[in-house]
Amino acid sequence: MSAILNLEITKDFLSKLDENAYVLLTNWTKFGEVKNDEKLAEVTNQKITVVRSTLNKLSFRGIVKYEKEKDQQSGWYNFYWGVDFKKLASLIYQERIERFDKLKEKQKQLEEHDYFVCENNCVEFPFEIAAEYNFSRPQCNHTLEHIDKTSHKEKTEIEINQIEKDLVF
Repeated sequence: MSAILNLEITKDFLSKLDENAYVLLTNWTKFGEVKNDEKLAEVTNQKITVVRSTLNKLSFRGIVKYEKEKDQQSGWYNFYWGVDFKKLASLIYQERIERFDKLKEKQKQLEEHDYFVCENNCVEFPFEIAAEYNFSRPQCNHTLEHIDKTSHKEKTEIEINQIEKDLVF
């Protein structure tokens, strides 16, 4: 299951969660069953606080799980971590499906509406809203210009095709 880490979509997904997540998980699998957060910090050459922060973010999403054990001598708790690759794959799949659905909706909207944007490219407005604003963005008073839908359609189509390829529809 650790082969999922070799996929580009996995790297992108983990990078969105935390900049250190991908490095942490790939190093984790390289060194076998490293379960202790201090050992993870050592093998990744990162500060323990950074590793713990990343582990907590991954734990929140269910990608890693932990068990804690109290050290009888020191009274401190030791945390032992494990990766749930099925959960990781499931989250990536969900995220890609949601993105696919949004792109399909955007594609439909591009077919049905004309869009306008100010010269700063901050916000796109459909024709109806742009007309209400007299083709001037209220926040910055810049003129709203018509968007060439061709390039938007092409970009959207390329991304839809990539998702279909990634998920093998």
